[in-house]
Amino acid sequence: MVLCVGSFFGAGNLGWQDYKSGRLKVSLPVYILGPNSRDEVSCYPDLEGSEICENVIYLGKQGCFTTNDGLRIAYMSGVNAADALAAKDYNYSIQNLQSLENSLHWDDSRYQGVDILLTSDWSRGISNRSLTKTQIRDAEVGSPLVSRLALLSRPRYHFSGLHDENFERAPYRNHQSGAEQARHITRFVALAKVGNKEKKKWLYAFNITPLKNLERAELVVQPQGSTDVPFTQSDIEIQGEKKQQFFYDMDAPMEDGKGKKRKNDNDGGGGGKKAPSGPCWFCLSSAEVEKHLIVSVGEHSYLAMAKGALTADHVMILPIGHHQCSVNLPEEVSDEIVKFKSALRKMFKKHGKVPVFFERNYKTQHLQIQVIPVIKEDATLVTKQFLEQASSQEIDLNDIPSHVPVSQLAVQGQPYFLVDTPNKETLFGRINPGFPIQFGRDVLCGPDLLDMPERVDWRNCKLEKEEETEQTKEFRKSFSAFDFTME
Repeated sequence: MVLCVGSFFGAGNLGWQDYKSGRLKVSLPVYILGPNSRDEVSCYPDLEGSEICENVIYLGKQGCFTTNDGLRIAYMSGVNAADALAAKDYNYSIQNLQSLENSLHWDDSRYQGVDILLTSDWSRGISNRSLTKTQIRDAEVGSPLVSRLALLSRPRYHFSGLHDENFERAPYRNHQSGAEQARHITRFVALAKVGNKEKKKWLYAFNITPLKNLERAELVVQPQGSTDVPFTQSDIEIQGEKKQQFFYDMDAPMEDGKGKKRKNDNDGGGGGKKAPSGPCWFCLSSAEVEKHLIVSVGEHSYLAMAKGALTADHVMILPIGHHQCSVNLPEEVSDEIVKFKSALRKMFKKHGKVPVFFERNYKTQHLQIQVIPVIKEDATLVTKQFLEQASSQEIDLNDIPSHVPVSQLAVQGQPYFLVDTPNKETLFGRINPGFPIQFGRDVLCGPDLLDMPERVDWRNCKLEKEEETEQTKEFRKSFSAFDFTME
């Protein structure tokens, strides 16, 4: 097939009548976008998706279709309307983008992307982070609506025309490197006018296997020279629209802008997915999350280095969405957390260590499973130390059968402390007022385990951001061989 971007009809449409009348034939399917100016409108029929002559198909304003081979092709015709209320037949506006969203369902967690995106306009910001030079300033000709469409629809190829420039950008990733599960890359290709005097490239020939027929490992291959997504928040903002957050802020501060520390305390329990009462440090979509600490991201949960870690391999398992504790945790989230635990056990075993997992559902608003390894030889001491410390501090902590779910032990709203020991024993205790916040760290820092009493308080263990970033990279490298999210 042939896919045309930019303006299909030339000046005077010389020779077009021969094809329209049938005297000349088009030998293979040609798909075209709609008009880009008032002068072109008369060339198009009112019926979108129709043949305007044999084998020449006008796609319409916007939409997505699937070929017999399973190739998904999305498109949006025309040029950006300065004012949505005054949009003409050759314009698109935010309403066209919303219509595409309704048909593609890119907010569905199962949505992967489209194979090809066709637009006449360029994306604003497409040349950001690119070493390839272009004579066109995309800040002047690019459209924020097209940028948003490319960001949300995640095409494997994005073709544009209209501005008489050939620009083939380096592939860019459709995920935040190190913070999200790997996705496929996008190749942006802008083509010049047919037959231009400067002999700029106006034709791009390629073969493509439909996305749905590719194995994940093949689909997410990152070619050499791939960059992060080029768009910034300003590249996709629509004038007059209420601001929406589309990107994770990798440098999000842990203060409220007035020098005051954000609170994340909540004395209540519960396990439902509720909106946090204030800024949440651990919801992955939140600007409060420190993304440089993230190790791996699955479908429903993620792994991150601990802030103020006891050791260089102290990590946390957290749900992506807002769940306060393990009680009534959705099955798919719980199952993936089990996968992270299994992967960490295998990784630590390679280094002669065993992990201790514990959860404190008290004065927190987002589930955090702390993961702290001890040397293999001390595995049998963990249960003994937790029970002895609990007894000396009059804390109700008991060894329970491993097959008993937490939901049977903690009623909704009940604060509790939970430990999974290296010997697969489960310790559970209901929390009463006055419970020592650092109990889990206190036990592990004792002389019979890690023997580092000076590190009980996490605030004594804080590192500079550069050190945290380097520590995260080192752990990610060790974990990569066991990371099921990369399969």
